[in-house]
Amino acid sequence: MAMEWPWQYDFPPFFTIQPNADTRKKQLDAWCSLVINYCHHKKISQIDVNELEKSPLFSNAKIGRTLPSEGIRVVLQELAAKGNLEFTDKTKRQCLIMWRTPEEWGRILYRWVTNSGYQNTVCTLFELSHGDNTVGEGKRAKVLQ
Repeated sequence: MAMEWPWQYDFPPFFTIQPNADTRKKQLDAWCSLVINYCHHKKISQIDVNELEKSPLFSNAKIGRTLPSEGIRVVLQELAAKGNLEFTDKTKRQCLIMWRTPEEWGRILYRWVTNSGYQNTVCTLFELSHGDNTVGEGKRAKVLQ
């Protein structure tokens, strides 16, 4: 199934970080949503920023626009502030992208534990991510590893 790009992706100013605070907030929210959806669609959970800069995510060949490196850093910092990204090295070139924040995973896990009858039971991370009762994203969740 092909990735469905939002309307902003074909709007040239989207590829320039906007100076107006209100516009910038809306733009960064749209970029964060796009990055999360793209990574989820492509099943990407670890990102090398150098490779990301060359990906179609930040470069729209159809309109000839690319978000500059500084803009990509701003988007990644925003994702980190929202809890959807964690840098895994000091140079901030490698990161873990989380389609769901750790808080969302906590709610999902709690619901699963309650529905599966595992309350007051010890489960290993392996059982949570690979167990017989594990379904959907839980099997692929890097955040559980």
